[in-house]
Order: sequence, then C-alpha cells, then structure tokens
Amino acid sequence: MNKLAVLAGIVSTAVLLTACGGGGDDNSGSSTPQSNTGANGGASTPAPTPAPAAFSCPDSYRKLTLANSSVPNASMSIVTDDNVANLTVKTPATGLTNVTICLGKPNPVPAGVSADHVYELKTDGAYASLINPQLTLTFTTASTLTAAPTIETAQSTANGVTYAAAPGSSGTVNGTNVTVTASAPGAGVYVVRLPH
Repeated sequence: MNKLAVLAGIVSTAVLLTACGGGGDDNSGSSTPQSNTGANGGASTPAPTPAPAAFSCPDSYRKLTLANSSVPNASMSIVTDDNVANLTVKTPATGLTNVTICLGKPNPVPAGVSADHVYELKTDGAYASLINPQLTLTFTTASTLTAAPTIETAQSTANGVTYAAAPGSSGTVNGTNVTVTASAPGAGVYVVRLPH
C-alpha cells in the first residue's frame, strides 16, 4: 500500500511539473519552447518602458524651483555665477503650478553661435504662468559704446544660426558700463553681440 501511495505521488508530481512547464529545460514532452509567463494565466509581462530623462540643470547653472505653495505675487530672481545675467520673474496671484528655471553660461557655446555674452535659459513646468520674466545683462566694455546693444535670441537652423531681437530689448550705456534688459518669454539662448 505504501508503494502505491509513493507511486501515485511521483506520477502526480510529474503531471504537475509537465502542466506547469517544469521538469527539465530541454523542452521534452512539449512542442513549444517555454516563454516568459506570469501567474496570471500565462500572459506575458510587458517590458517596462524607460522613463523619460528627468529635467535637470547643468552643474554650472543657477536654479530656481517654484511650487504651487510659493508665495503669490512675489518677485524672485536668479543671478549667474559671473554676476552678469539676472532673470527676474513674478509669481501669479493664483494658479501657479510647479516650475523649474535654470540660468547660466553654456559650455561649450552652441555650435555656430558667435557673441560676446551668451546665456541659456532652461525651463520645465509652468514657466508661461510667471508674470513679466525679464532678463538683464550688466557688464563692462573695453571702450565706450556709441549706442546700447540689444539682447537677442540665437536659434540654430539648417542654414546656420539666426539672431532676433528679444522682445522689449533696451539698454543704457554709461561710459564703459552697459546694462541691457529684455523680456524672456521662454527657454532659449540669449546673446549680446557688441560692435567690433
């Protein structure tokens, strides 16, 4: 009787292993190769899609992060390490969602861009909800300029780099001290080209 119980146990185990795809890795007793199946009735688990790269600022850039808990109607600014570029923004009275702002000198300068001062503004989130973002560059020159330069945006195209005056660009010259200001409505490369 004991031998019969052991034999029944062995046969049951063999049937169970065969039904579950086990019992060897040479696929004997099965006409199809084993697949990556889960415990949900044999359905394959889809490969996970890689997550998009998280937004980050280059190490040399200054960063400002605002959240929906930020103070409403508050003026805030970030200044680059060289103290030349200053971006000032104002938070809205209501409805601010998360936004991250990075400001700095790109290193290397984007291909084809030729300017005396080059700064990059990177944004993530609800930058458009900020009120009146203004970029100001303050620097000195080797000699007095006859007219104030303007802040321009530099954009790479198939035909090279195109420059366009940033909205509301204006400036002042006081001897060799120059200050130029313009609206900074979005991310991009902002430059000042001086006459040579």
